[in-house]
Amino acid sequence: MRIWEYIKDKAGILIGYLLFIAIMLIAFRAMRTPGELTVIFLVLTVLLLVTVILTDYIKRRHFYNSLYAHMERLDQKYLVMDTLEEPGFYEGKLVYEALYEINKSMTEHVKEYRQSVDDFKDFIEIWVHEIKLPIASLVLMCHNNQDKIPKKYEDQVNRLDAYADQVLYYVRAEHASKDYRFDSVRIKSVVNKVALKNKDMLLESDICLDVHDVDVSVTTDAKWLEFMINQIMSNSIKYIKPDEDRQIRIWTTKAGDDITLHIRDNGIGISEADLPRVCEKSFTGENGRRFAKSTGMGLYIVKGLCDQLGHHLTITSKENIGTDVAVTFGGNDYYLVDE
Repeated sequence: MRIWEYIKDKAGILIGYLLFIAIMLIAFRAMRTPGELTVIFLVLTVLLLVTVILTDYIKRRHFYNSLYAHMERLDQKYLVMDTLEEPGFYEGKLVYEALYEINKSMTEHVKEYRQSVDDFKDFIEIWVHEIKLPIASLVLMCHNNQDKIPKKYEDQVNRLDAYADQVLYYVRAEHASKDYRFDSVRIKSVVNKVALKNKDMLLESDICLDVHDVDVSVTTDAKWLEFMINQIMSNSIKYIKPDEDRQIRIWTTKAGDDITLHIRDNGIGISEADLPRVCEKSFTGENGRRFAKSTGMGLYIVKGLCDQLGHHLTITSKENIGTDVAVTFGGNDYYLVDE
């Protein structure tokens, strides 16, 4: 708040006060008041005016500057009321009380909204758990009746199961860390599980799976690592090129304490324009326009899991050549909890 802005705001009062002084001076002259008394009156009234203006200006300036400063510093602007002191002037008190009521109303509204969202997430989580039971039964039925049930039906059931896992992760994303269990996990065993889960899709798509140098251990959550590898492999299968030797390679490299898991395919790849955005929620890009089955959720979920698990996700790709998805596991020994 600048002094000239304050003076402009108080211009009416100042003009009225100056008119009062002018009228008093005219009256003193008409009454032939001694010049010394007139000067004393003029000095006192001007001093009184300056004192009142400066005192009021300082109070207002402190409050408004404090308000703007806190607003600039805070990322969550609605917390500004927790940092402000109640001002000592009337208009400031009105502003403070109005902001308090607005903040209170917004907080109550957000609380109700969050409760509604939490209730919906709880419902979805329960629903997913319930739907996974018949899905598991269908998988078992398909497995036990392979001579009667076409393999493509089992593949579709497995896809349903994978999509149910996606939904389950998404609704748990905000509090997913409560579900993590960090252990020393052998990448080879997890890759074998994922390969077995996708073997029919790999065979049907005539894809050669080349796995080597994966007999290493990393500190992570085994369940969610399996989920991530399955998402990445599913993408590789989905976007494989139709008329070439189809291949997915999986291997690890080591640099210092870091171990990086690579999953590379020779599929259709990702355009240079789309590559920076492939981990954005629901982003499908050019491939999404070519393939209706694209959802834009797989890599978004994988990126979110990597961030929460303390891993690093790197994606490199060239259009019509292939894609390399790399997950780097740091020396995360501090995640391990002594039993």
